[in-house]
Amino acid sequence: MRAVLDHPALLSGFRLVAHLEAVSWAGLLTGMALERIFTRYAALGDTLVFAFGSIHGGLVIAFLALGTLVGARRRWSVPTYLLGFAATLPPFATLVFDAWAARSGRYAPPR
Repeated sequence: MRAVLDHPALLSGFRLVAHLEAVSWAGLLTGMALERIFTRYAALGDTLVFAFGSIHGGLVIAFLALGTLVGARRRWSVPTYLLGFAATLPPFATLVFDAWAARSGRYAPPR
């Protein structure tokens, strides 16, 4: 388990998933807009919601799992974990969490 936590790709993967999760939000919101607002394209919207909804769900689970591993390795506090987990709820918040974590030193190796 220690080798997994020390692998350099773990943090990169977590950050990539944070960005992909935001892209999936964009696709999901586009599909919802087509379904509900631009009803002429409701069929396309329904397809987008189904596709991006499935992708989004998987990315949220991946973000939570990788966040748990990164947090364990970087020795995050409980509030940092909770903030990261809460970032999966509003659209694009994983991008905000990623930028904040990078800027505040949450990705730095523990001393």
